[in-house]
Amino acid sequence: MTTPVHPPLSRERMLAVSAQWQRFMAGLAVDADLVRPVILQSWQRCRQAGFPSDRLALCPIDTAGLARSVAHNRELVETAKEVMDRLAHSIHLSSSVVTLVDTTGLVLHVSATSEDLENVPYGAPGRRCDEATLGTNGMGVCLIEQKPVHIIASEHFNASLHYLSCSAAPVHDSSGHFLGAINLAISTDNFHQHTLGLVEAAAHAIEEHLRLRSLVRTQHIILELLDDGVIVLDSDGVIASLNRQACSMLGLDAGAAGKNIQTLVRASDGLGTVLSDRQTFHDRETTFNLGHGERSCALSCAPFADGGLLLTLRETRRMRKYAARVAGAKAVYTFENIVGESRQLREAIRLARVASQGEATTLLLGESGTGKELFAQAIHNASNRRKGPFVVVNCGALPRNLVQSELFGYVAGAFSGALKEGSPGKFELADGGSIFLDEIGEMPLEAQVSLLRLLQESEVTRLGGKEAKPIDVRIIAATNKDLPTAVRNKAFRGDLYYRLNVLSIQIPPLRQRDDDVQLLIRVFMDKFKRSLGKPDLEMTREALASLAAHHWPGNVRELENCIERLVNVACEDRIDISDLPQDVMADMVRGRQPSSGGAAMSLKRIQRALILETLRETGGNFRRTSSLLNISRTTLYAKLKQYGITADSFRATS
Repeated sequence: MTTPVHPPLSRERMLAVSAQWQRFMAGLAVDADLVRPVILQSWQRCRQAGFPSDRLALCPIDTAGLARSVAHNRELVETAKEVMDRLAHSIHLSSSVVTLVDTTGLVLHVSATSEDLENVPYGAPGRRCDEATLGTNGMGVCLIEQKPVHIIASEHFNASLHYLSCSAAPVHDSSGHFLGAINLAISTDNFHQHTLGLVEAAAHAIEEHLRLRSLVRTQHIILELLDDGVIVLDSDGVIASLNRQACSMLGLDAGAAGKNIQTLVRASDGLGTVLSDRQTFHDRETTFNLGHGERSCALSCAPFADGGLLLTLRETRRMRKYAARVAGAKAVYTFENIVGESRQLREAIRLARVASQGEATTLLLGESGTGKELFAQAIHNASNRRKGPFVVVNCGALPRNLVQSELFGYVAGAFSGALKEGSPGKFELADGGSIFLDEIGEMPLEAQVSLLRLLQESEVTRLGGKEAKPIDVRIIAATNKDLPTAVRNKAFRGDLYYRLNVLSIQIPPLRQRDDDVQLLIRVFMDKFKRSLGKPDLEMTREALASLAAHHWPGNVRELENCIERLVNVACEDRIDISDLPQDVMADMVRGRQPSSGGAAMSLKRIQRALILETLRETGGNFRRTSSLLNISRTTLYAKLKQYGITADSFRATS
């Protein structure tokens, strides 16, 4: 703010303004060169309101209104008090009163001696100093104009205030909202043209304090909203501030501020070194000794120019949870996604639900493609670990020389090419959740030893490391191998097998789920019709019967892939027998038929049509025909006889 240039305060000018005041009160015209526009406009408002010019009755103190307004403007009052006291102290003159008013003119606070306040009684807290109550005065005009003003002697509308001169300036918050005004009332004999500048400076100081308080409050809110612990240290290692998360992580309370961090926390890898080096680093794994136990976290450090430090602490488990989420380690399927009504499948689901309610290691047994990972995800999502990570490890796909480091992690310098900060393994990423070890039968024996130790101790030691870290992981394993045979052949550790086989669940192959095949076909048809935009596509009865009778060695995965292919390549609005894969039709020709009579009769027609079509395609070459149908020539001759296809009739058709 800039202080406007005021005309000289000469006795002659004050006498001239006084004369103009008398003319105005007598109803005569006034000289606009002698009376400032802001004063003349205020006089006119007072006259129009019928305000008296010769007497002034003090309004009563509004105690209840004062309490409400002080509470509402608490931060303004607390901030302004110190500035107002300094301003009043710097004046050192009698009859000087510094007053703070809200936007209605209610006095919120006053800095003055009791003697001075007796000389300026309208400045007491709880009274009103708006223009409607006191007439033309510094606070009243400032509230209307919302800019700095001064009212000197006879510029006041009411004659009883001519002994005073006032300087007032508005106060705004950090967003520019008008909060009220600060006013200095002083005897006219002591008034100086720079008085308004002092008041403006005081108002500016209040606004700056309010802005800083707002910044500090915003900073505090941000710090408390952060998931990271934040500690600010001065150059001596004394805690200047810390947020609630830091207190929670380190077992401290708000009283830790003002104490040296080394008296409260000891770090096993040398917190003293961090304080002395004052180097920037990020997410360095650190274990803090808290007296009542240890706490591991990722520590970051950033030095300030004045020698202080900003420390941030991230919970290791939370970081690993985020890392697992970014890596796609999330279970999306539930038991509702498992389709089928067969007795064997219902029993597998029942056992899986039982497994989900406990913490026992679960072993899923079944052929490739039966849905073992689907069951594992469903178990995780039905458990109390559903909010934790779900990490999948295909033990058969891990390079043999990297199995240990992938599963259990490694420390810095553990081997050539290792990251300098080390790396957590899959088990650490799954901390607090579940890990699915698919194809567990392919795990190398040396890794089996480490896995057995993890199961026994619930802790993991990184490759090349010495410290064991406690972890909380639920293990779900799966295999399509005969593990008891592998144990007998010493290809799998017996003690590990017994630890894994606490609760085993046999997932049936699709060939044992005849009642489920057509249900799955319809589910997959609907799925791919939607995704490929073919809502009118249908499957003929013959094609559906052929698919239902196939033995599906790849189980549900093979069936799903087959349906996706059929929906993709279908050119018309239906999928017919001619669209089916060759291996499905060859299976039908070999004689696999469903139990229902109607479907069996349909399949006979399918077989006959397929043989005729293949004979036409090969030009009557029986050897090529039997090869394409994947049947022996003896079987082909038998089928020709069964369906009444003679050589003459075939040649005639050709």
